[in-house]
Amino acid sequence: MDSLLGAVDSQLVLFIAAIAVTVLLFRLVFRFLNVGLGSILTIVAIFLILQYVFGISPRELWFEISHLPQMFARLLSSFG
Repeated sequence: MDSLLGAVDSQLVLFIAAIAVTVLLFRLVFRFLNVGLGSILTIVAIFLILQYVFGISPRELWFEISHLPQMFARLLSSFG
């Protein structure tokens, strides 16, 4: 067993392990991008349409998003 381990170059094993880990990491990153890319492109399209078609800046949109809980509370209190 020692002769087998002695015959294997540790640098070669390290190199192969590095390649395997890199390939697996790239597959993981591409899988995340594949899942999230549609959502990201949709959000970008909404921002661009709001900005160029309606003249609404991202800052105004973020302000409205941050005030959604208060708007829902007012809506619910108006029904009750």
